[in-house]
Amino acid sequence: MATYRTSRPLLVEATKCTAPMTIVTDLGEREVHAGDWIISGEDNERYIVDDAFFQRTFRPLEWMRTTEGKEYGC
Repeated sequence: MATYRTSRPLLVEATKCTAPMTIVTDLGEREVHAGDWIISGEDNERYIVDDAFFQRTFRPLEWMRTTEGKEYGC
């Protein structure tokens, strides 16, 4: 078995669940427990991960605006 690393950073939006609920994922309806994280990926897919895995895997992204370089868009 080979080991792989992603070739680009994975940016997701995540919400910590405070009460049990049911959500719809690509795999159908899934139960979310209090303390679990609901992750929305780049293509709006949704995943459920427990708090221990989330804390080991993800870090908050601190957006820092700079005046360096060109500004694109509106």
